[in-house]
Amino acid sequence: MAEVKVIDVSPGDLKGYISSFVVIDEKVAVIDPGPETGYPKLKAGLEELSVKPDIVVATHVHLDHAGSAAHLMKDFPSAVVYAHPRGVQHVVDPSKLYEASFKVAPILPQTYGRPLTASPERVLAAPDGAVIVLGGSRLRIVHTPGHASHHMSVLLEPEGVLFTGDSAGVIFTVKGREVMLPTTPPPFKPKMYYDSVERMIALKPAKVAPTHFGVHDNALAWLRRAEEQVVSWLKVLRNVTGDDYREAAIEALAKSDADVGLLVSAGEEFMVRGFLENTIDGLIDALRRGEPLPP
Repeated sequence: MAEVKVIDVSPGDLKGYISSFVVIDEKVAVIDPGPETGYPKLKAGLEELSVKPDIVVATHVHLDHAGSAAHLMKDFPSAVVYAHPRGVQHVVDPSKLYEASFKVAPILPQTYGRPLTASPERVLAAPDGAVIVLGGSRLRIVHTPGHASHHMSVLLEPEGVLFTGDSAGVIFTVKGREVMLPTTPPPFKPKMYYDSVERMIALKPAKVAPTHFGVHDNALAWLRRAEEQVVSWLKVLRNVTGDDYREAAIEALAKSDADVGLLVSAGEEFMVRGFLENTIDGLIDALRRGEPLPP
């Protein structure tokens, strides 16, 4: 059985925001190496575990997930990176992604840093259903679009650990309580997101491991919560109008969802500005564009 270790690669003084997962078998895999600014923490964590990665898997190419991929390739010359076919070019040359991120939420590129370019011959496309053998265990690639068109999740078999990236929400600990939020940045696809979660439920994982944050038991309960939450938030936000909608949206969600209420009352600025506002923007944008909605 493979071991799964969590390295906290949250940038700066932040803690409990971004996980990088290390799967240790005959080969060692790093799933979501994290942001460029978090790489010193990742490297130190790998040294503490006394392992050298052979395989790097990016669930998607957003800065907080794949930003350190090229750093790993530089420091571990035999390592290869797997990404969704649509994401490969952005791992190789992340410049367009980095510049575009300033238009979405400037706090994110400012916090996560600018990724290095990567050697194209070592960045491999991972088709849906691909299997990466580590030894006695294997990683199964499951394309899960919605959060992003190039998103994929990873099932560790036979252990039943599902690494969801951002495809099924985030789970943070706030004041000692686990809080879930959807992960729905623009241009969000609600029906696609919902269908991807349905697909993950059908895999019947034992544990769920969102990059934000950690490994959690009762995977099916968390996945169903992710479905229910995005549906309920869409219903609440239908009634929010105007261009300056964020404050009204947060107030409405805080009343309808206890997790949001706790997050806001706790004064977690980075969670609100870095995650919650971006999530609201994506949901509002999807509603205004008339995107297909889940049932």
